[in-house]
Amino acid sequence: MNHTKWLTGFLLPSCFRLPALLVLLCTGTLSSSALAQKAAYPAEGLSIGQPLPPIPLSNLLGHPSPTVRLSDFPGKLLLLDFWATWCGNCKAAMPKLDAIQREFGEKVQVLLVNSKSTGDTPEKIRAYFEKWRNPDGSRFLLPTVVQDTLLDRLFPHKLIPHLVWVSPQGTVQAITAPDQVTPENIRKALQGETATLTRKKDVDLSRPLFTEPELPTTHLKHYSILFQGQLEGVPSGTRPRRAADGTVQGMALTNTPLVTMYELAQRALLPHLSEKGLLFEIRDSSGLFQGKSSLSAEDWFRQHAWSYDLVGPAGPPDQLFGQLLEELNRSTPFQASVEPRELDCLVLVRQNRKKSPPPSQGGKPQNRLSAKTEVGLRNLPLSALVARLNSGDDLPLPVVDETNHAAPVDLDLTAPFSDLPALRRDLQRYGLDLKPARRKVPLLVVREKPVNMNGK
Repeated sequence: MNHTKWLTGFLLPSCFRLPALLVLLCTGTLSSSALAQKAAYPAEGLSIGQPLPPIPLSNLLGHPSPTVRLSDFPGKLLLLDFWATWCGNCKAAMPKLDAIQREFGEKVQVLLVNSKSTGDTPEKIRAYFEKWRNPDGSRFLLPTVVQDTLLDRLFPHKLIPHLVWVSPQGTVQAITAPDQVTPENIRKALQGETATLTRKKDVDLSRPLFTEPELPTTHLKHYSILFQGQLEGVPSGTRPRRAADGTVQGMALTNTPLVTMYELAQRALLPHLSEKGLLFEIRDSSGLFQGKSSLSAEDWFRQHAWSYDLVGPAGPPDQLFGQLLEELNRSTPFQASVEPRELDCLVLVRQNRKKSPPPSQGGKPQNRLSAKTEVGLRNLPLSALVARLNSGDDLPLPVVDETNHAAPVDLDLTAPFSDLPALRRDLQRYGLDLKPARRKVPLLVVREKPVNMNGK
């Protein structure tokens, strides 16, 4: 699994990476022809019932012409789908949109819109469509606007996918999420019936969840709230809550499975163990893992996504995630705590207890333990090596550091981490070794709460 950082000392899954979840409002400039149109429409963009201006769109991929006007689709239901290459929900919606295009043919035009604010490039988008296709291997019949700024201004939004329905007569019919794009709804829209479509919500995550703009956040001392069930208009992801001086004073984990919350808490509380510090002692894990449930992925997420928002005194990650665990212990069917467990381990030791590894030669600290070439460390402690060895599935056992060596080191490693004998030889060049042993290791243990005699 890929990761990205937002607080020093722990990692967050990429499926929860913030740029993949929140689309920034576009800051690009309008062309001269669009500037003439801009004055006729409110700053907040077009609303349902307003006509679409005949603005030009350039940089099209997958279309016979690299430039079109929005007025080039008369008599067709036009679906504008704002998307990005890094958006998982956008990717999931592509086959359905392609099926709609194929089924309705000349009656409908699905036009993907990739905004400049997404950071995508034409090269990245071409590579995306080479890699991702329909389940049967066929290519998507969906043209896309690349590095758009015009439509982003006309239809400002925070979350993607973002679907704008434009009637065959050229007026905005609806603004929805992809789940509303069904053959039945398309037929109704072609007949001018869109009253039953559910309008897409965009919850503002710059404020604590579901608070009003009038809330004086600069005076807020504590706020926490926990939801079970998927929240509409809220992305799946994680974001820090920062005070005016930039210090982290809380976090928002939204539309997130409980297991992910436990993973994040474990990495904050036991960062040296990475992914190997979490243990589930659960009989019925269907509420934690979709694969253990009979529900479809969509239905499971609708029931078992959780959202937590916390604002409080500034503190380190272990303090913030400690508060998260307290809330989960109060309000969920599970109990989590850090407990020592005796395990088979690999122990990082000095070959000669009286001899330290060679000291670092100094310079800029560099961690290249996840690089494909020139793997190693520069001017960093051995704890960085231990954290890397405990991440992923390269080694089957957790690694424990018993070198008692905190000073920075320089390491050049050539062996793959999955090849333990070769890795040991690499480490032995620095007076280090990995040896199997039994050790008591602190783990975050998650178990079901006991059931009382009344079954409650």
